[in-house]
Amino acid sequence: MSGIAMKKRGFTLVEMTLAIVVGALVLLGVSGVFAATRNMDRIFGDQYAHSTQLHITQMTIRRAMLSLLVLEDQRQAQASTPGNDDQDENQLPDRSRIILETDPVYAAIPGQWQPQRFEVVLSTPPIALDMATKAAAWARISDRDEDSLDFSSTDASGGVLRSVFELRPDESRERIMRRAGIMDPDPQADERLAMSNSTPEGWTLWWRPILRTESNFLRSGGAPLADSAGTQDEVRFRLAGAIPLVKNIEMCSWTIYKSDEKINEYDALEMSSLPAYAEFELLLLNGQYATWMFEIDWVLGDDPLDMVDDDAAADDDDDNDNDNNGGPADPDIPGNRGGTGPDRDNQNGNFGGGDT
Repeated sequence: MSGIAMKKRGFTLVEMTLAIVVGALVLLGVSGVFAATRNMDRIFGDQYAHSTQLHITQMTIRRAMLSLLVLEDQRQAQASTPGNDDQDENQLPDRSRIILETDPVYAAIPGQWQPQRFEVVLSTPPIALDMATKAAAWARISDRDEDSLDFSSTDASGGVLRSVFELRPDESRERIMRRAGIMDPDPQADERLAMSNSTPEGWTLWWRPILRTESNFLRSGGAPLADSAGTQDEVRFRLAGAIPLVKNIEMCSWTIYKSDEKINEYDALEMSSLPAYAEFELLLLNGQYATWMFEIDWVLGDDPLDMVDDDAAADDDDDNDNDNNGGPADPDIPGNRGGTGPDRDNQNGNFGGGDT
């Protein structure tokens, strides 16, 4: 050995640069695979959630269309019960059992598509009332204690009720319900909604029962109200039983088939006025599309308000034979003081500052 030391050769700059580039490409590819997998999971999760909501919506509407409660044809009723032509002058006029109309709350929205509301009287709830908020049970019990609509038993099996399918912008009704104490607080959702200075892109289809105070108001000629109209208690009573069915709707429409004609505005009170079919069509923001046609079935029966009024009149006669106030109470217009509603802690004429 000559004792000459051998030099150790290191990496050149080109080799280092090439190694860094290759490593970065590998990491970028792995990150892309993970990101794509995460996005696919999110997309499939959203599609599954929307498919579940669509299934619940379809079943709810089908059950509603198969349990319509209508009035017997008045000609047949008068022929079978002669001598009942005299009507109590204090009794409110009959309100149609099926009402399909453009929602007056959003009638001023620009554009060709207008949200509709579909009001129906049903012999039984089309969806489990346990799906509503806990405040819904409180509202039903309190409303029933006021000699109101006894449409729900303690085991939530339900009964005769007037109800409505209606559209609201995504998260707008939830915000009002949280402020009214019907739903648990969610500051993050409220902050997101407050930061978006425009109307949300999507809509939510809701089903909710209509309690006595609102029923009397509508029956006396009142128009459907915005979610925030009225005092805090009136907002609670009106929205406590609301159940969201499907969210992120881009467009949807109801169509009634009557005498081989498609119509988008319709009302019916008697059995002979019932349509042949009802169709519901919707398109979600993610591109999912559905259209369903529903058969119509019905049972004959009195309006829930008439049942309550008859029971209240009988109770008044039993309690005081000299009481002449057996007719229905004057409808309590939401936002006014007095009437048959609950005691009010808040006498504001409007709660929530309007809808989004």
